[in-house]
Amino acid sequence: MSVFKIFSILILSTTYLGIFTLRVFHYGFIYERPSAIIFECIPTVSISFFLILGCAIVEYPILTRFESIIKKGRKDKASITESDVAVCMNCYKKFDIAIAAGDAIGFLLGAGSTAIIESIKGLAPFEPLIFLIIELQSVGIGFLCYTIIVFLVKRIIMTSQMQEIGIQVNANLSRNFNIAIASCVYISIMNMITVPINLLRHPGEGNFGKYLLYCLIGAALDGLICFCTYYLIIRKIQKNEKHISETLIHETQNLVSATKESAETSHNQSTAVKEIVATMQDSTELAGNISEKVSHVTSLAEQSRDAVLSGREILQSNVDELLEIKNTNKLTIEGIKELNKKINSIWDIVSIINVVADQTKIIAFNAELEAASSGEAGKNFHIVATEIRRLSDNIIDSIKEIKGRIDEIQKASDSLILDSEKGTEQINSGYKSVKSLESGFESILQSSENTAVSTHEILDHVSQLSSSSEQIFITLKQIAEGIENFSEFTSNISSSSENVRKIAGLL
Repeated sequence: MSVFKIFSILILSTTYLGIFTLRVFHYGFIYERPSAIIFECIPTVSISFFLILGCAIVEYPILTRFESIIKKGRKDKASITESDVAVCMNCYKKFDIAIAAGDAIGFLLGAGSTAIIESIKGLAPFEPLIFLIIELQSVGIGFLCYTIIVFLVKRIIMTSQMQEIGIQVNANLSRNFNIAIASCVYISIMNMITVPINLLRHPGEGNFGKYLLYCLIGAALDGLICFCTYYLIIRKIQKNEKHISETLIHETQNLVSATKESAETSHNQSTAVKEIVATMQDSTELAGNISEKVSHVTSLAEQSRDAVLSGREILQSNVDELLEIKNTNKLTIEGIKELNKKINSIWDIVSIINVVADQTKIIAFNAELEAASSGEAGKNFHIVATEIRRLSDNIIDSIKEIKGRIDEIQKASDSLILDSEKGTEQINSGYKSVKSLESGFESILQSSENTAVSTHEILDHVSQLSSSSEQIFITLKQIAEGIENFSEFTSNISSSSENVRKIAGLL
């Protein structure tokens, strides 16, 4: 059943039971018109009904919001947000405001209007003292109805539902119980005050017996009110305390078992932590050794990187020299080819000279013949012609020798060109090999640099690992000490839990 339905039933039942009780005392004892208790209650019932309806209208959105959060929490406690808790607490605080106002107004106007109604009807004069007593009595009944509703709905139902979904709220049951007792005492006193009022105003014979009858009826009603109030509140308190004690016994039994298991576990953990401490100490020493070795490897990696860098520079120098030799050899080949062309042009000139020498020889021979036929006059010319022919023969012989030398030079030049071209091919091959070697050196240099960087990072990580191992070692020592202390605490908790279980069994 929803909280709103329980609230509606309670406010309706307590209000009209309270009104009925007041009408018994007012119309039965003060005005001595018992028939009016039932048959003249329409104004009071109507006023009270509309006030109850007003309270229900005010409480409906409050309790609806409250129940929606409770349903949400029952499905998933983790879904409850701080905003939900704030809304739920706000509904919890606002719940009894409308009830207090409704009961106060309802009983003051509804039940407390008896003296005014009787005066208006002309059945009894208006007496301020009687009006005051009736109003004080009505306020007491109204406050008791309010206390019962707040206790059952707010302190019991709403509190338990909020605690069920994890919202912590304090249910001060003893305070409500004391308020209910005080209200019952107050109501009993005010009720019994109304018993002798009409008898004192109209003394006569037989009043003593009537007084006793009124006292018995009043006492019975007061006893019924007290019994109902105590039964509702005390039964709820006993039920709540029984549930709490059963829960407490169950939880303490679980706590005893848990603390025993915890003590055993903590002992095992203490042993395990001590072993871990010893292992961590060895690990710390090993980390130190690893750090030294990694430092050595880092130094070697840096030396290897420096050596590769130096080799790369030398290799680059060789590449540059080979490139220079290649270019020089190319220029040499081109120079030899150019020289070969010039030798060919010299050969052309020598050929011309050879032709000229042949023609000169022929001319000289002809001149020599002419000189011989001229006699003494051509003797000198014959000598000159003979010398010219001999010179031409020498020139022709020299040209033949020059031709032989030119042929040798051309052969040597051709051989030199071939050898130079072969050298060029070898230089190109060597240049390509050196370039590929340069690429290899680049890869080696990059690997050396990566190795140096990686070993530096490894050294940093090992240093951090060493520091962390030392810190873990210190922390594990502290944990070992804490576990030993925890073992002592769990032993104390176990004995205390056993005592609590015995105490809970007495509740």
